[in-house]
Amino acid sequence: MLIKMLHLLYLITNIMDAETIANVSTSGQVLKMSTPECLKVKFKNDFITKRVELDLSQEKMAEYLNISLRSYSNLEHGKYCCSLTTFINYVNNFDIDKDKLFSELAELLSECGE
Repeated sequence: MLIKMLHLLYLITNIMDAETIANVSTSGQVLKMSTPECLKVKFKNDFITKRVELDLSQEKMAEYLNISLRSYSNLEHGKYCCSLTTFINYVNNFDIDKDKLFSELAELLSECGE
């Protein structure tokens, strides 16, 4: 099931622009990804690594992801996984290698038993 979701996310990140992404969310509600703990840890580590690599503050990183500072801090602390909108903003705003990312996610999910 989650592997199919990864394929869908890959397609979405290739066809959605910033305006479309903004319209995915209605009335401030975002679509949350239901994820196993291993994905929370992966995204937590990826966000921290990217932020340090680019020498950004948490506040600036939150701005690029279009989320509050508190939400970003929660992501870095692994309290929850990112929303679909945040995930797409991360991939698009930080020029993430989509093929590599989705390959890593698929491998991680298979290791997690998903």
